[in-house]
Amino acid sequence: MHPNDLLQPVYPDESRSNLTIISSILESYGAGLAQPTCPEVDRMLKERPRRNLIFLLLDGMGSAILDSHLPAGGFLHSHKCADLTAVYPSTTVCVTSSFFSGIPPISHAWLAWQLYFAEWDQCIEMYSYRDAYFHEPVDLSQRNFLATMEYESIFARIERIAPNAPEISCIYTDITRRRLTEQAGERLIFASDFESLLMSTAKKCAEPGDHLIFAYWKSPDAILHPEGPRSETVTAFMESSDELLHQYTPTFADANLIVTADHGMLEMNNHFSLDQYPDLDGLLRNYPAGDGRAKMLYVQNGKEDLFAARFQREFGNEFMLLSADEVLNKGLLGSGPIHPRTRGFLGDFLAIGISRSDLVYQPEGARPPKLFLGHHAGLTAAEMMVPLILYG
Repeated sequence: MHPNDLLQPVYPDESRSNLTIISSILESYGAGLAQPTCPEVDRMLKERPRRNLIFLLLDGMGSAILDSHLPAGGFLHSHKCADLTAVYPSTTVCVTSSFFSGIPPISHAWLAWQLYFAEWDQCIEMYSYRDAYFHEPVDLSQRNFLATMEYESIFARIERIAPNAPEISCIYTDITRRRLTEQAGERLIFASDFESLLMSTAKKCAEPGDHLIFAYWKSPDAILHPEGPRSETVTAFMESSDELLHQYTPTFADANLIVTADHGMLEMNNHFSLDQYPDLDGLLRNYPAGDGRAKMLYVQNGKEDLFAARFQREFGNEFMLLSADEVLNKGLLGSGPIHPRTRGFLGDFLAIGISRSDLVYQPEGARPPKLFLGHHAGLTAAEMMVPLILYG
């Protein structure tokens, strides 16, 4: 991707999103959910059926990251067959929830890293089960926010419906968040580094029988956030991973491999703290939720027009401010049944990053927010475009 194209607006395309990969996998096991599938994956699974199927998710490895850190002749580039859009918001909680449920964000409601629960007047970090601003653990016996948020995982669906269900394994980075480890359950295998993840994958493929392997690695996202998309450390990780994939994929016995990302990454130039803008902060009815580039804002009744005008004056060049109804009507969260929580989580407005800035917030007494050099969840090509890589 050319640097001049990084800020081009990209909207999610349901027919060409990374969720279509999961839809193809479900269809191949006879457990489809009537969602659009990915033709390239459909073709591979039909024309080259294998005993083992591996889905490898490299967190944050958007198309722009792949293009800027690896030469054209490497393993990943050589087997790349398409670019897809991420589902939106383009952030790990939202996208992986679509991956693990098989449904679009509008239907599962896991929309962001932080979501606001009105019944407790609390913003909760959805994958770590902590208060979003004060970081205390959420006691699920007192505030079981999961009670209205559960869905049938694709693992359980395949095991329940597939005529000849494969053995399912989840091979994850060892810092995987609580939500993902709980969903994996007894299927979980931890990997201490990327090579260990590939070794565990090869070992599982060598076992008798059919296997579906979901592999998740934390990087390059874990490097991109603090160091940014131009980091030499990112280049080193990408080069090492590319070489390891070249080395290990021939050892994946009788396997098809799908590699993709949940989202991309964009370098930040500005961090705007909404609590430092009293003309805006004074119109909010509770703390903001969401992600830094997809901020959910809750405005006092009757003050919506005033807030929108002031926000446009301050941040109109950096963010697109959409009402919750506009977000839904534009189909940004996909189509399908709307989860009972979705509308409430969106609040009154969603502030979507369109340039190189994010929004943070620090309530009185809270520790300072993290200021990332690399961020995502906006609607730019750098954040929204992800590669589809197939090997088999």
